[in-house]
Amino acid sequence: MVEEPESASMASWADGDDVTLVSTHLLETELRRFANRHDLPQADVSAILGRVDLYDLPPSLFREAGLMPGVDLRSLDALHLAASIRLDVDAVVTYDRHLAGAVETMGLRVHAPRA
Repeated sequence: MVEEPESASMASWADGDDVTLVSTHLLETELRRFANRHDLPQADVSAILGRVDLYDLPPSLFREAGLMPGVDLRSLDALHLAASIRLDVDAVVTYDRHLAGAVETMGLRVHAPRA
């Protein structure tokens, strides 16, 4: 949606045959708000979301997210992390250092394709 130094590497990785992108419906809210802030077409968001398997957030996940360790982990990132654990993902894609640290603390792998 916005060209960053890592965009080409991320696109190449995401287009890989062995990659299945998963997230929760929270991603839709985050992407659509991002598009609004940056005056980007909502159709671009829809195209991205069409490539991601989206899952519901069950009520119990909110408690799990609230109990995640670490003082720097923000609420929405805690929800993403709790969902990642629940979905048993191979890796969490993030460029956020606080989320990356929490991901590693919980024993998951961080994937952040670089330029």
